[in-house]
Parts: sequence; C-alpha cells; structure tokens
Amino acid sequence: MSRAAVAQAPDPLLDDRVHDLAKQMNCPTCAGRNLADCPTDTCAQWKDEIRAQIEAGKSERDVLNYFQDRFGPTVMQEPPREGALLLVWIAPVAGAIALVSAGVWAARRASARKRLSPMPPAIVSEDPYVAALEEQVRQS
Repeated sequence: MSRAAVAQAPDPLLDDRVHDLAKQMNCPTCAGRNLADCPTDTCAQWKDEIRAQIEAGKSERDVLNYFQDRFGPTVMQEPPREGALLLVWIAPVAGAIALVSAGVWAARRASARKRLSPMPPAIVSEDPYVAALEEQVRQS
C-alpha cells in the first residue's frame, strides 16, 4: 500500500471532531442552517478548513475562535455569553420573570377587588310575588 493511500484513509475520529465543530457553526449562505448539515460548496470549504486546522494540531476552541475572529460572532449557532450579546441570553429570562410577576400582581389585585366589592343593596319590593322570588334566590 502506498503512502498516498494511507494518508487518504478516512479517520472516523477526525470526521467526528469536524462534524461536532461544524454543528456549532452557522452556514454562511443558508439562514438558520448549521454548517454540518449544509451541502453548499462554501460549507464544504469551511469543513475542509476545520479539518486542516485540527490536523495541524489546533484545539477545538482555537478553530472556533479562528472562525469567530474572521467572520464575527454570528458564525456561531449559539451566541457568546459575553459583552453586548449577553443580553440575548438575559432578555428572555427577564421577560419571563416580568410576565409571571405581572400575572401574579393582576391576580392579587382582582382577588382584592372581589373581596372589597360591596354586595348590591337588596331591592325591597312591596309585591309579595317579587319578595318571595328574592327570598328563594337568596336561599339557593
């Protein structure tokens, strides 16, 4: 077997590492698709670059940093949890807390109004039929 044939033999561990890294990145041309699942030529080139960097001995963090430095934080599937992008992580949690708090406040306020609302005054009628009907309603 020649050296070229050995050098081109697929390495399943390397393939898995490339795939795992590509899963963490966005496709540069297809909105909402990750790099690992995209069949475009650009994504194939990016995956080749990931493979080359791993083969050169770079860590996964180094490879991800390379792409972020070159293409910006939007290249990542998950926005970084630092700087201004920290708001992307905090805003949904803060919104949920505010929504739950507003619901609790509204429920308590409605409950307080219900307890404080006076009973409507009884209608006094001189008609014996109406008086008997009102008495039945109060008893039920």
